[in-house]
Amino acid sequence: MTSPIVPASNCPRQATAFLDVIRRDLDAIERNLHTTSSSEVHQVDAVGQHVLLAGGKRLRPACVVLAARSVSSAPPPERLVTVATALELVHTATLVHDDVVDNTRIRRGAATANAVFGNGVAVLTGDFLLARAVSILAREDDTRLIRTVADITGAMSEGEVQQMVATGDPEVAEDAYYAMIRKKTATFIEGCCRCGAIVGNASSADEEALVAYGQHLGLAFQITDDLLDYIGDPAETGKPVGGDLREGRATLPLLYALRAAVDGKRNAILEAFGNPAVQDPAIAFVVRSLRTLGAIDRTTEVAASHVRRAKEALQSLRPSPYRDSLEQLADYVIGRDR
Repeated sequence: MTSPIVPASNCPRQATAFLDVIRRDLDAIERNLHTTSSSEVHQVDAVGQHVLLAGGKRLRPACVVLAARSVSSAPPPERLVTVATALELVHTATLVHDDVVDNTRIRRGAATANAVFGNGVAVLTGDFLLARAVSILAREDDTRLIRTVADITGAMSEGEVQQMVATGDPEVAEDAYYAMIRKKTATFIEGCCRCGAIVGNASSADEEALVAYGQHLGLAFQITDDLLDYIGDPAETGKPVGGDLREGRATLPLLYALRAAVDGKRNAILEAFGNPAVQDPAIAFVVRSLRTLGAIDRTTEVAASHVRRAKEALQSLRPSPYRDSLEQLADYVIGRDR
């Protein structure tokens, strides 16, 4: 078993200063993550260390804590840490599995677990993390929490399968794209907010307000991720520009561009789509085309509209520093560069 380690966060502290209001909770969650993910099996423990050291924004446990504290003046602190930890373990496990499925070698600027330890060890360690999450949740003896986590984990799996099936199809319907990102991203963040509301013993009205917030926050998060794939700085995002294009994933910026493009420009975009050998000049041409066709601006506005709707959902909650932080979190999601 390992001693506690400090993750190399790829999210500068000043960029998330709005989370300082729950910094004590987040620090406790970080310590609990290392404790609950440890194993006496060396390889399992090593993979757990590896993925936790890769850092991350920890936005999902932050949603749990902020949701609970926005509806309760004194949510049970140990229960809050336990539930938030369980959700981050589920999230981490799904990332490990996704990297194996997608053969991803780099995440957050570092080698993925499968790249370092191999697919088999990575998959089974992901299973181990999921099992640990279920185990610590079961100790809470709250069927609503367990059902919520089970539902969102199932939805994420369905979303990933939908994405896999749609890979290589540049004519994915916009409705199908939204259905996919709701399942693979938004439902999880929505579930984090619901779990926080449950821990905070929220009224049904407040719980549904937080759930609506989480859904729109999740949509904004994924749409921004899809946008950063084209316009992000690789030094910040930790991955090359145009990854989705090379892999044949038709995300919102591409769908908007193809809708507007004609003749040679459309053909050039389609030639690059799903071509892992496409060269950087062709990628740069596609990115310029997305800009000139208005696809970047339109996608940016769609993400911003979901942030506005997320913040509107919070207005029925009592004013508090935690509600303010939830609003600032929504702004951060579309203002980030990674």
